[in-house]
Amino acid sequence: MDASINLAGKINVGVDYLDGYIRKVNVQSSRPTELTRLLEGKSPDEVIQRVPLLYSLCSCAQTIAALMAIESAQGRLPDLQVLQARKLLLLAETTKELGLRLGRDWLDSANLLNLPELLNWFADFRTQLAWCLQINPSVPEKRFPLPRFISELEGMLKNITGPDELQFKEAVYVQSQTHPIGKAVADLSDKYDGISLGPACPEMDLSSDYLDWQLSLRGQSFCALPQGEGGCFETSIWTRNCKRSMIKESNLLTINPIAQRFLALLLELKAMPHRLLQVDDEELIRSDKPGFAWVEAARGALIHRVTMTINPNGDEQISQYRIIAPTEWNFHPQGTLVSMLEGVKVPEDKAADLVGKLILSVDPCVAYEVEVN
Repeated sequence: MDASINLAGKINVGVDYLDGYIRKVNVQSSRPTELTRLLEGKSPDEVIQRVPLLYSLCSCAQTIAALMAIESAQGRLPDLQVLQARKLLLLAETTKELGLRLGRDWLDSANLLNLPELLNWFADFRTQLAWCLQINPSVPEKRFPLPRFISELEGMLKNITGPDELQFKEAVYVQSQTHPIGKAVADLSDKYDGISLGPACPEMDLSSDYLDWQLSLRGQSFCALPQGEGGCFETSIWTRNCKRSMIKESNLLTINPIAQRFLALLLELKAMPHRLLQVDDEELIRSDKPGFAWVEAARGALIHRVTMTINPNGDEQISQYRIIAPTEWNFHPQGTLVSMLEGVKVPEDKAADLVGKLILSVDPCVAYEVEVN
């Protein structure tokens, strides 16, 4: 396990199994929610330098959220070209994270996705847009070669997503025994056939005013265990894609929920070239309250809130920094994982694997361990 994962912590899931049923699910997190204290008392520029070092997973999303929160606290927003560049980086980073999870954890034996090529693609993408990852950046004169990057991505994804919607549907629904993607969906559905999972938590939909109130009231404890007045929420690949037509069709075909969530990941990857092309239509970044920033990261909604003051030297400094990460919504001790698994009837030899696959489908980045007792 590398240093970045150690710093990011992990989710530990304990499963109490008895007489063929998952009786209780205990979710514990070792993720360090106090790291933001290292940002307090620092200047805005120092914070932007430190954030990607502290949060190496989804570092572009973390940096962009920090930039947007600081800029909105300063009373200014980036121009359209800066905002476009940041949204492109968010989509590219999400592509990289979902591709890594797909290649390593879902299709590891199929060799359908060249992971080194994907990593190099993203590294080049990020290098060319690194100029936007600073406060008040200057837009370079050289035009970003977006068509080339989209063409390269389409080439990398061609074995996974197919060239068009009809052929993708045919691969999933008709060629379930011959096409690697169709077979992966069918195998997942067959493996967990007859296992009825509980309902997931609803999609996270809270206002900045509500979050501001909770952060002022509860501080870091809310960041570690975020909830709404009505209970827990999920913010994930699934909540972004669960209303798509193919997911609705998969319900009619009684495809297992684990396979449906895998299909949601595939659908998101399939859409990426088009989303990059139409990036101006994407609502990935929001700053609707001074000091607040909402960013749609690979894992879900990432929220930063900063408070700034003027120090005795007349310079700006961060007096308080709060981050609500999507992982804390998704793996709340009473969250989606618990809601979907407790009370589920499952053969003992499939219990640990079922829990692991559900974790993978909820969060494409988190490190985890599962123990069944």
